[in-house]
Amino acid sequence: MLAVLFWTACSSPVANTPVSIIPAPAKMEVLNGSFTLNPSTKLVLKDEGNFSNEVEFLQITLEHALGSQISEEGNGSELELIFDSQIQPAGAYQLDVSSDKVALKAGDPTGMFYAIETLRQLLPADLEGDQTSTEIFIPTVKIEDQPTLGWRGMHLDVSRHFFSIEYLHRYVDLLALYKMNKFHLHLTDDQGWRIEIKNYPELTEKSAWRTFNNQDSVCMEKAVEDPRFNFEQKHLREVDGQTQYGGFYTQEELRELVAYAQSRHIEIIPEIDMPGHMMAAIQVYPELACTNSAGWGKVFSTPLCPGKEGVYTFVENVLTEVMDIFPSKYVHIGADEVEKSTWENSQECKNLMAAEGIEDVEELQTYFVERVTDFLKSKGKEVIVWDDALNSGIDSTLHVMYWRSWAAAVPEKIAANGNPMILVPGNPLYFSRLDAKMYPIYHMPLYGPKFPVEKANLIQGMQAALWSETVPSETLADAIIFPKMLALAERAWSTPEVHDWESFKVRLQTHLKRLDALGVKYSYEVTKELIPFMNVDTEKEQIGIMLDSELSNPEIHYTLDGSVPTMESPKYEDEFFVQGSALVTAAVFEDGKALEPFMTRQVDYHKAIGKAVTYHKPWNGAYPAGDAGTMTDGLRGGDAHHDGKWQGFTNDLDVTIDMGEEQEVNSFSATFMQLSGPGILMPGAVEVSLSLDGENFHQVLSIENDIPKEKKELLFKEFAGSLAGEKARFIHVKAINSQRAFIFTDEIVIN
Repeated sequence: MLAVLFWTACSSPVANTPVSIIPAPAKMEVLNGSFTLNPSTKLVLKDEGNFSNEVEFLQITLEHALGSQISEEGNGSELELIFDSQIQPAGAYQLDVSSDKVALKAGDPTGMFYAIETLRQLLPADLEGDQTSTEIFIPTVKIEDQPTLGWRGMHLDVSRHFFSIEYLHRYVDLLALYKMNKFHLHLTDDQGWRIEIKNYPELTEKSAWRTFNNQDSVCMEKAVEDPRFNFEQKHLREVDGQTQYGGFYTQEELRELVAYAQSRHIEIIPEIDMPGHMMAAIQVYPELACTNSAGWGKVFSTPLCPGKEGVYTFVENVLTEVMDIFPSKYVHIGADEVEKSTWENSQECKNLMAAEGIEDVEELQTYFVERVTDFLKSKGKEVIVWDDALNSGIDSTLHVMYWRSWAAAVPEKIAANGNPMILVPGNPLYFSRLDAKMYPIYHMPLYGPKFPVEKANLIQGMQAALWSETVPSETLADAIIFPKMLALAERAWSTPEVHDWESFKVRLQTHLKRLDALGVKYSYEVTKELIPFMNVDTEKEQIGIMLDSELSNPEIHYTLDGSVPTMESPKYEDEFFVQGSALVTAAVFEDGKALEPFMTRQVDYHKAIGKAVTYHKPWNGAYPAGDAGTMTDGLRGGDAHHDGKWQGFTNDLDVTIDMGEEQEVNSFSATFMQLSGPGILMPGAVEVSLSLDGENFHQVLSIENDIPKEKKELLFKEFAGSLAGEKARFIHVKAINSQRAFIFTDEIVIN
């Protein structure tokens, strides 16, 4: 565990300042005393000429804080930059601050850059703003550090809504401060084309601009209550009496951005999404589509037509210019959410399929991806796609971004295909809400229990994504990204041994001041919501309950009977246990008052826990929860159908539980969820039948639903009844999906 240590320097600009480094270093020892940094501090270079860029960055950093640079002719205490080839791997560094010397050591420029960023975090947070100090006290520390994951990234969608080139430079600065090293720039989509392509000038002359669309309308509605949803005037223009929204980056602007990012050891990966999500291009070059027009299919926009040779000319010309701007080893081509219905009716596609021996449109997508990949590889590039490209079949050399966290076993399928993998699961790494929920980010596992551990080397790292459909301002983007990005930075950089959630929450407070000084308009309205965890103990026949929170060391009280906790209720100190059944209700307390929302969770250690379940009809593959063990694992779901505890069905739930031996059964219950927006409705009825031999069943319960499907809000219904103490070994449960919707349940409780 990483201790949160404090040092005091009585004349420091900020007294009692914690040593608050994010991401947490692999090893850190905080000593007594401090180093005094001032304009007379001597710069000592023992870098063998390796760190010229990093020396420049150090001087920029010091000038911002001190008001002046330091010189090799200085006559005060020393600040050394030392090249040491023994410090490995790439990005590793050592920082040794004593009372008379600061020594930064690294075996490569990236490591030295990270050493400087760590030194920067040891400076008072308020010096990030306009304030300077000619005497800065730095705590004496010894640090040895190195990155854990090679890919530590952030994504930004500039197509749906546009962000200025100045914002992108600032984005790079903030990524670098927290040792992120990849910037995935989503440059094109249906809603806008943002990169100048000299071969096709109309892409930016026309398709960089649009009249307001339905996503813009959502922003306008929200702006009534929250001005962060207002459009920035700099991205609006008037043409023929119409207001248009948009913008684009010139090639020169992007080259400058790339060079700036390189100086901060960040690789910018461009994404040109294809063959789908190409409406912005097709609107000005309709011949790129099979239908010779832009439009929408059943689900997604009309894609490029893989049966037309001119499409490949267009793609290769665009990518040639993209590669000339972005020296990244990677090019992202998307290959996600492709509407293939126009391909099925295209004579050009039929001709190509016949000539190439392609059997269906899924194989046709594979052909397109492989052809574009071959072109990029011939230019020395590696190719990235989103994980749904795997459905059509892809080569194992492609890098795959895993994003569909709700789809069953996607990481396992990627691993089975042998592809290098970057983790971007929508839950929790699609940043979309104005919240400060960092717990699931900080604790996100690299892989689940069914992932083949021997293929863990395929996991390259992780990144978060900001999709901008309803993010029209830079202020709002800041609020959604920060401070959540800091939790991701520590999760991706730091070793598991130093991950410490309580320490992170304390250190975060100093970094909020740093973000304030940097002008970051973050959102930090921390939820009082409690996060429950259950541990099923089959030996002692009990369920352990643990509670956590986004708050730092909150006071929590709980009850076991569903009543609202008071100060007289048991205080949560550590894991507590439930034998039998309980309705656990817990709340955070402040000034003696319980704060909403209360956490309520049904807990049952029942007779069927751990018993075998036979599924007569399958669960929906996108919502497997714990697969075949879900109904009898003792783990109850929360308020989200995608939390990994609720199992989803698009047919009847039809299962038989084998209790292992004939025994008396007294009661049955199962809780179902309704949320009509995404199509989750109650079963029409739940039927329960009993058997001694597994062949001859007789029905003992039929529980009708009384919740109308018009109820759109999230709600739950317990289908429960008596089993009258009958003898049975086998229990058949059928939840009838009479409304042809999703049905979700989390546990079948037998007592």
